Amino acid sequence: MTLTALKISHLEQLNNKIFAWLSTIFSRLKIEHLIKLIGITFHRQVV
Repeated sequence: MTLTALKISHLEQLNNKIFAWLSTIFSRLKIEHLIKLIGITFHRQVV
């Protein structure tokens, strides 16, 4: 494998890790947002 191919392979792996990390963060933010919305809804119904 050439040096260029190794660099490209490394960049692709790094790119995949970054996208996996970002998708995990966005999923957590969406879940937290939904929990807050549900909490507000339940709070309003109780009062």
